[in-house]
Amino acid sequence: MGPAWVAQLPVARFHGVGPVTAAKMKRLGTETGADLKAQSIEFLTRHFGSSADWYHGIARGNDDRPVNPSRERKSSGSETTFDRDLTDPAGIEAGVLKMADDVAAWCAERRQYGRTVTVKAKFADFRQVTRSRTQPHTVRDQDAIRATSIDLIRTLYPLEQGVRLVGVTVSNFEPSKARMPLFGDAGP
Repeated sequence: MGPAWVAQLPVARFHGVGPVTAAKMKRLGTETGADLKAQSIEFLTRHFGSSADWYHGIARGNDDRPVNPSRERKSSGSETTFDRDLTDPAGIEAGVLKMADDVAAWCAERRQYGRTVTVKAKFADFRQVTRSRTQPHTVRDQDAIRATSIDLIRTLYPLEQGVRLVGVTVSNFEPSKARMPLFGDAGP
């Protein structure tokens, strides 16, 4: 799946390709990973200077940035793509509630709780919108995540077109409560 996935990926989704570079690539006829891979290093150097090697590599799935599996997680999210565009609020909200339940379960299992709940919706034309709400305290309750998610998705009604995807994310996690030694004593 790796090479095929990279090939179909819009260049704007590649790490290191910002909006200005993506627009320039589009003007040059480079819109997907496959388009980027088809460009020679000479072409990339002429148009993108010192970034040419990076773009050449990422189009081929090469990324030597170190992976840090121990990094602290900053959010938990879940999303689903519907098999058809939904316009019925009940169907959309059922999807949102399922995603909220997935996120709440993850948070409870790992005892990681955040203050911000975000809902994402992608429309039939692939336009994407997000709505978020930050609470004064961490959200630890599944019902609170569900209620906030429903409130947020309802801000999109009435719909101008169908919804293809919905997602729910909890972020702004409280800091880890690692035990701090007293008076320099690292022992129990």
